[in-house]
Amino acid sequence: MKWIKYVEYALFAITIVCFASLFFLPQVQHMGDLHANPDMIMWWMYGIVIIGIIAALISPIKNLFTTPKAAVKALVGLVVAAAVIGGCYALSSATPVPNSAGGFFENVFDLRFTDTMLYLTYLVGGISILAILVGEIRNAIK
Repeated sequence: MKWIKYVEYALFAITIVCFASLFFLPQVQHMGDLHANPDMIMWWMYGIVIIGIIAALISPIKNLFTTPKAAVKALVGLVVAAAVIGGCYALSSATPVPNSAGGFFENVFDLRFTDTMLYLTYLVGGISILAILVGEIRNAIK
């Protein structure tokens, strides 16, 4: 498993290059102001999310051939994750949002996708904070 370390280094280097592009590549003009062009880092983050989704789908299949018990646990986790994402999608709205140019963001897919990702971020952040607190309290008691 030594190759995983090199994959992590490569992913980190690509992320640094994309982040540095915000500061060192030419800026775009929008409504009279110069702004950094976030396209490269945005597409890189989309790619990372897609790689994560593919890895999450392939992992239970790989575990099926090595240990069936682990595969069942992974598939249950995948079903729970899909249910949580579906619930967050059901809570999202497609209500148009005003923008700074005086118009509205009206693309239904973008609005629902953004709301879903925000709800997922809030949920995962809350669960992470709760897990840290429970872990620290449990360690303090022991």
